[in-house]
Amino acid sequence: MSNVKEKRKYKRYENLPTEDPIMAGFQIRYEEVQEIESDDWYIVTLTNISAGGTFFYAKQDLGIGTPLGLKIDMPKSTPTINCAGEIIRCDELQPTSVFCIAIKFIDIGEQEKEMINTTIEELLE
Repeated sequence: MSNVKEKRKYKRYENLPTEDPIMAGFQIRYEEVQEIESDDWYIVTLTNISAGGTFFYAKQDLGIGTPLGLKIDMPKSTPTINCAGEIIRCDELQPTSVFCIAIKFIDIGEQEKEMINTTIEELLE
């Protein structure tokens, strides 16, 4: 039996390439007023997700602390989850020019968190 305590507050779902992808769109937002910077949505496949945040790969360095508007399409849930997040990790994957982006949700409703948790539990069964 392991004595290692789980640090994560929420269950995490690892989206494997053989499964239906979990897709999201994101927009970079201005920090000062949290307005959307442009009409451009960048579409990514999420590598993993929990009610606390998500992880994906991007072609550009988005920078730690960058605020994002997110639209997440979870499988088995009807509405798109709209929320805001902040980049907490952005590492270049060597020797490529791909960046690993970790997002912490900073503005997400309790109903959206519950939808993510419920969907993750169903996917993990």
